[in-house]
Amino acid sequence: MAACQGCGQILLLRIGGVPGRAEGPGRAEGPEGSEGGSAEVLWPDPGGATPPEIPARLRRELREARTCLRAGAYAPAVVMVRRLMEGVCHDQGVSGRGLHASLAELRRRGLIEGRLLAWAQGLRIVGNEGAHIAAPPVTRADAEDAIALAEALLGYLYVFSARYQEFRRRRGGELARFDILDDPVRRGARARETPAMRILRRSRATFRTHSYSHDPSRPKSRKAIAEELGVPPERMLKAVIVYVDGNVAVAVVPVASEVDVDALARALGGRRARVAGLSDLRLLGQDAVSPLGLPLRVPTVVDAAGPPGATVYVASGRSGLELEVSWSDLVRLTRAVAAPIARAPS
Repeated sequence: MAACQGCGQILLLRIGGVPGRAEGPGRAEGPEGSEGGSAEVLWPDPGGATPPEIPARLRRELREARTCLRAGAYAPAVVMVRRLMEGVCHDQGVSGRGLHASLAELRRRGLIEGRLLAWAQGLRIVGNEGAHIAAPPVTRADAEDAIALAEALLGYLYVFSARYQEFRRRRGGELARFDILDDPVRRGARARETPAMRILRRSRATFRTHSYSHDPSRPKSRKAIAEELGVPPERMLKAVIVYVDGNVAVAVVPVASEVDVDALARALGGRRARVAGLSDLRLLGQDAVSPLGLPLRVPTVVDAAGPPGATVYVASGRSGLELEVSWSDLVRLTRAVAAPIARAPS
C-alpha cells in the first residue's frame, strides 16, 4: 500500500505476485530483494477493461477521464469526456459543425438512439461548464455520469453495433423482414413526418429536407437558420400569422423583410391587418410555424417578389428541420394569393 505521488491517492499494488509500494506515477517496486515487475493496481478499481474494438485514441481519452475521476478532479473528468465525444464524432465522419450539431447528426444517421443522444447533449453542457471557472462546480456524480455515458457511447458504436452486424451476417435471410427496424430513414418515417411533409408527399410534390442545429434553450431566428444552411435570404421564407379584420391569415415573406400589413389587408380585400402575438402562435401546436400543414385552412398571401423559377425554404413545423420546395408548389398547395406584401425592416 502506498500513496501515489501523482495524485496523492492511496493505492494497493501487486508487483511480481506480491504487494509493493509506489515510486511515482506509473512506476513501482516490490519489497527489498524481490524481483521487479509491472505494477497492478488492486484497489481502487481502475475501471473495466476497454474493449479493443474501440479506436486507440478514444480508449486513451477514456482512460484519462477515469484517472481524473479517481484523483477527485471532477471538472477535468467531464472535460475529457467532452473531448472524447468530439473524437467519436470525428471518427464517425461528423465534424466541423459544433458538438451539438454533430451529436444530432449521429442520431439522424441512426448511429445512436434517442435516449443516448439526450444524455450526450445534457453532459455536453456539463462539459462546457467544466471548462469555465465562473460556472457551477462539477460534482463527483456529474463526473461519474459523464464517464458512464462515455462507456455507453463507445460500447454502442464500436462493440454492440459491430456484434449485431455480425449476428445479421451469420443468420442471413432470417432477419430480412426486420430490416425496417435497422433503417434510420424508414424506421418510423411516417410517424416522424410533420403535417407539412405529409401534404408534400401526398401531393407528389418534390421536396428536400435540411437539418440544422437546434438547442431548445436558444431558439434560432429564420435569419440564423439561413446563415447556417448557406441559403440566400430571398430564398428563405418565414410564415407570419396575421389577423385581417379579425380573421386569421398567413403572410409569407423573405426572412429579411417585414410584412406590410396595409398591403396585406388590401390583398385579402380587408380594411385592417395586424401581426398575431406569441400567445396566439402557441395555439398552433407547432414549434416552427410552416405555411404548409397548419391545423386550419386559412387564407395565405405570398410576396409577389418571390423567385417563381427557383426553390425556396420554409419551416417544416419542427425545429431543427427545414423544407426546400419549389415556389410553384408552395403557391399551389397553400392556395396562396401573390401580392407585394414585403417591405424593408423599419
